[in-house]
Amino acid sequence: MIKTKQITTGAMVCAIYGALLFLNQQSALMIESSASWIFAFPVLIYTVMSGVKMGALVTICMGLMTMFFGGFTTWFYSWTSLLIGFIYGAGVFKHAKNMTNFIVCFILSIIANLCIILLWSTLFGIDFYEDFRLISQYIPGISLKVFTYLMIGLLGLLQALCIHLVALMVCLRMHMDIIPPQPLSKVQSPRWIGIGSVVVWIAFFFVQNVIECPTGIVDLAQVIFFLDCTLLLYFGVVYFMSLCVKYQKKKWSFLSIFGAFVPGLNLLWMFMGELDCLLQLRKE
Repeated sequence: MIKTKQITTGAMVCAIYGALLFLNQQSALMIESSASWIFAFPVLIYTVMSGVKMGALVTICMGLMTMFFGGFTTWFYSWTSLLIGFIYGAGVFKHAKNMTNFIVCFILSIIANLCIILLWSTLFGIDFYEDFRLISQYIPGISLKVFTYLMIGLLGLLQALCIHLVALMVCLRMHMDIIPPQPLSKVQSPRWIGIGSVVVWIAFFFVQNVIECPTGIVDLAQVIFFLDCTLLLYFGVVYFMSLCVKYQKKKWSFLSIFGAFVPGLNLLWMFMGELDCLLQLRKE
């Protein structure tokens, strides 16, 4: 049975979502073009609070609001964000593991970005070759196909990280019944990943510079190489955050995450992630 409190709370989050749509229109579509994942939070928080059935009802209401108060492009950005927010909120409500929620959010984010890119390139003829030319100046040898895969994957990863971290922070601050995040001390950095990374880097060097390989092999080597770099960045973030906890400098925790996304500086994060895996620095 639907309670009056659930109805009024649902109306409130719909109003918040409507305010986001209004701000998006008044700011020349700034929200959807730079941080469309913000649309996910009203329905995410409401689903965690009120359950799956009420969350689904509010999701449908917000989707209808988008049709009436949002532009054509807003439909696709907001609808995908609403779906991700609802599924993530349902996972938290059902007490699924945090890593499971993050992986599901990551997969949905990749699918959403892929659909949006295909839609935009089909309807509006958007050409990503100019972006590719810019990136290829900093990463020589990268192909257009690999660039497209990496762009979709990186956008999905960043969106999933933003939703996951902010959702955990908000739920903890609102004292909701969720599974607490895993302590940094229990995050393992297996030595075999460090050894495997060395093998990947050596193989990548030979494929790019020494051995002539078919295009498919070169593209596969590039994808594996960048996936390995992303994994090492993750362990680098964990290492620097553990230093903040160890020396009671929690206010620097944000920089531990932000530094992984700064070009040039993130090489240090990768290097420390590799050392943490190989030498088990956090266990000393």
